[in-house]
Amino acid sequence: MAAAVAAFPTWGLWCERLDREEFTRTHGGSDQIYGAVLLYSHGSTLSPFAPLRIDLEAVMKIMEDWAVPAFVVLLGLLACLGRRDPGVTGRRVAGLLVLIAVLELLAWWYSGRGIYGETVPLSGAGGFGTVAGGWGITQLCLLAAAALVFAASRVVRPVIGEEPGASRAGTVWRRPAAALVDYLIAVAALGVVVGPLWSLIGLGSGFRMGFGLLGQVDLLQVGTDLEELVILSGLFLYFWVQHALWGRTLGKRLLGVRVIAARTGGRLGAGRTALRTLIFPLLAFVPGIGLPCLLADGLWMLLDPEGRVLRDRWLGATVVRDRVRDARPQT
Repeated sequence: MAAAVAAFPTWGLWCERLDREEFTRTHGGSDQIYGAVLLYSHGSTLSPFAPLRIDLEAVMKIMEDWAVPAFVVLLGLLACLGRRDPGVTGRRVAGLLVLIAVLELLAWWYSGRGIYGETVPLSGAGGFGTVAGGWGITQLCLLAAAALVFAASRVVRPVIGEEPGASRAGTVWRRPAAALVDYLIAVAALGVVVGPLWSLIGLGSGFRMGFGLLGQVDLLQVGTDLEELVILSGLFLYFWVQHALWGRTLGKRLLGVRVIAARTGGRLGAGRTALRTLIFPLLAFVPGIGLPCLLADGLWMLLDPEGRVLRDRWLGATVVRDRVRDARPQT
């Protein structure tokens, strides 16, 4: 039932899209206004949160197109059938559904108001009232599905012999939070430091951060220009060097987690760290398939016995809290 409720917004989206396509074929029309506005937004005066809004829209669109919330519920059910702790799994699935509901609302709200340069309040009664007034059927369905999952997890008896969920909850929220910090650092470096220097030395007009970071590079293009090479190489070195030397980026330092080898508890090594960096974050720049693959990679932790994402399972890596000295894998 929770999966059906979570999938309802996707069903509505597909129906609306079919109606729009029929209307376009009959009457004509264009959806290019938003793209035209972004084309002239170079990002030199934008905060790091402006590209985040654009990229967040792309991620949320994929989630709704592919009915990711429904898959999250089904994966949680499979995890419980595979002898994972129902209480821990239920809380994680419910938390993901609530997070998706909030992010979807923020992405819609910012895209509707920020496109025309309108000031978007981040706090205060005005901002709270605007956000509260934007709740619709999508948010209600996701919150209802979260409530159903949480209620079901409370009545299911825990699996005998399963490790307590609290011992594995150390990095569940810290990993995406660290990734967000690293994203903001990368956007700030490109927009505030590299972009102006790029213009001063006469190599171009700078990076168009109004497209978002994901819109800067297309790895499926036949040719890659110099700006794309700078972005790709800069991101690769940022993640690869820090993970290879210290096992953590600036974001992971701030959140208190690190990447280690699952068997030895030591550093992962330069080779496996390079492969891990090629998967995340560089896979996100492959249009069409990159973001869905990364979503599947992250959701794998619901099925993994140790709560690891798929790339870490494949490369023999795991993420632990810094305060844990025995290098025991946690999630």
